[in-house]
Amino acid sequence: MKIFNLARHWFWLAPIVLGVAFVGGGLYMVREGRNAHNDLRDSIVQEDISVSADAPAFGGQTVDSAAKADAQSDAILHHTLTSTGGYLYAEMGQYLLPEGNYVLPNGAYITPNGDTTQDAALAAKDASGTPVITTTDQGLAAQDASGKPIRAWTSDKKAAATDASGAPVANPLRTTAQTSAFLRTSLGVAVMGFKVSDLVIGMGFFMVAIGATFVLFLAPAVYYAAELASQRNGGKQAKLAKSTQTM
Repeated sequence: MKIFNLARHWFWLAPIVLGVAFVGGGLYMVREGRNAHNDLRDSIVQEDISVSADAPAFGGQTVDSAAKADAQSDAILHHTLTSTGGYLYAEMGQYLLPEGNYVLPNGAYITPNGDTTQDAALAAKDASGTPVITTTDQGLAAQDASGKPIRAWTSDKKAAATDASGAPVANPLRTTAQTSAFLRTSLGVAVMGFKVSDLVIGMGFFMVAIGATFVLFLAPAVYYAAELASQRNGGKQAKLAKSTQTM
């Protein structure tokens, strides 16, 4: 019984200890999160990357935040799709087809009668059963940023155009799309880094708030409850002693 009373009398210290631990841990998270945020910002600023002037937001500004990195990534993707007719790196062949062959806009296919369709089931098929996306009609071809028809590509070396040495001609737009993918991935990592560091900072402040609540509110409440219980227990013991004396 004495051990129970002693524990109850000092139990209010537990919220204080926990509160101090939460505050200390929270402040540590805030500091480390801020350091990570600043390190990442300094690193990306050192690269001197500016948001494209035609981006919907932050045009011309130096990339130093998650929002600006995201805006630049979107601008790069827009420029890439404009240059490739809407195709991404994985959708493009390694080599160019001979002159006079053009690619249709992404999502369009050539039909057996030479028209275009959005339905792959209605499209003409090549020897492997893949819907055909090439045409010899410049009017149907996808256009690049300058309005020129985009030359078609293939991954078949035998069907590819060749240079003076007989080697297949590489598809330059695929290289452009590859570079775009690398840049957007790097910017995506920066965006993720900024958001993770901000999350750590937010969690740190949350822990500080919890710790302060423990110290300022929970500990006094527990102390008051313990004192009230002690007073009631003391009153009961006094009544019991008085009744014993009366008997």
